[in-house]
Amino acid sequence: MTNEKITAEVSGALPSDSGKPFLSRAECNVMRGFAILLIVLDNFTHLLNGVFLDNEYNYYPSRVEGFVANLMHPDSLLPFNFISFYCPYGVMLFIFLSGYGLVLKYEKGSGQNVGHKEFLWNHYSKMFSMQVKGLALVIMSLSLYNAQYYYPLKNLLLQVLMVSNLNPEQNIEPGPYWFFGMIVEMYVIYRLLIYKRKDAVALALVLVSLVAMAIAGPRGWKIVYLRINCFLAILPFCMGVLAARHLHFKSFSLHRGWHCLGWFLLAFVLLTATKFNFYSWLVMPVFVVATAVTVVKLLRRSRLLDNMFGWVGALSGVLFVVHPAVREVLIERANASGHYYGILFTYLLLTFGLSIILKPAFGGKKKEQRGAATAEKK
Repeated sequence: MTNEKITAEVSGALPSDSGKPFLSRAECNVMRGFAILLIVLDNFTHLLNGVFLDNEYNYYPSRVEGFVANLMHPDSLLPFNFISFYCPYGVMLFIFLSGYGLVLKYEKGSGQNVGHKEFLWNHYSKMFSMQVKGLALVIMSLSLYNAQYYYPLKNLLLQVLMVSNLNPEQNIEPGPYWFFGMIVEMYVIYRLLIYKRKDAVALALVLVSLVAMAIAGPRGWKIVYLRINCFLAILPFCMGVLAARHLHFKSFSLHRGWHCLGWFLLAFVLLTATKFNFYSWLVMPVFVVATAVTVVKLLRRSRLLDNMFGWVGALSGVLFVVHPAVREVLIERANASGHYYGILFTYLLLTFGLSIILKPAFGGKKKEQRGAATAEKK
């Protein structure tokens, strides 16, 4: 997005291309575009009847086996199963970009003198504003679609305050909005534990999170509770932190086309392989991020694809908060009619159209102007 709210710390915070960061400002924007497309597609597809769910919070070997069986015996649902199997990871990419951008801004850039209270309030208020506007849209659309719709007051209050993730009952509605509570938790963890501290602190947090999830086991409320809170986010977030601190433009020779393609193939194979075991599944975010980084580097070699994903990236903050409202209205019709392809196209058309219309309401123009002004000063 110049991610208007969700990853605002990235836009306007990155050094100029002459500084040759590991990911340039434009590459971060392309990755946001790639990530939001994964989110928008998966959040609709995995709710279709007959489509295999991926292992996002619980781990079930049968889900992997079901996809493999469908791959060996393809039918009309294979494209949707493919999306459900490989696309639930856009959130991990936004988390990675958040860690990356926070370091560049608050440890290396213009935000080094920002105090703890100001930092936490700025980021909490950004998420709050974004979420409240999205909730208003979701409630309005669902109320128009279903006159009997009711959002329980307790659940609404917890969601507005972005603490629903801490509720063991996990009543988060709409579902994708669990991201807001989780990313606020990561802002707190970054500022209080990671900010300007040794890399060993970030690595220790990663180890603690992985051990905790391994102890919780593959299924049940414990693993779901951990993953819907910060434990899922710590690994990709700390990858972003360490990448911003230590990597540069020529790291891993990703600026070379054939090298980048080789790294992509390796990362994608390992991403797939880690899905076949619970313990390797826990470290899968490493290969999700690695795959996405190489995809972004490759996409930038095509001006058409670079411009397309960059445009989607500039719209990604609005797309994230808008798509649940469109999904809730169309998903029942898709399941009832079985016209998956046509309704998926309608869903994408309405989501993008509504996001373009509503973008000014989310402060997109002002944010872009501020980002441009910051770039000129630098």
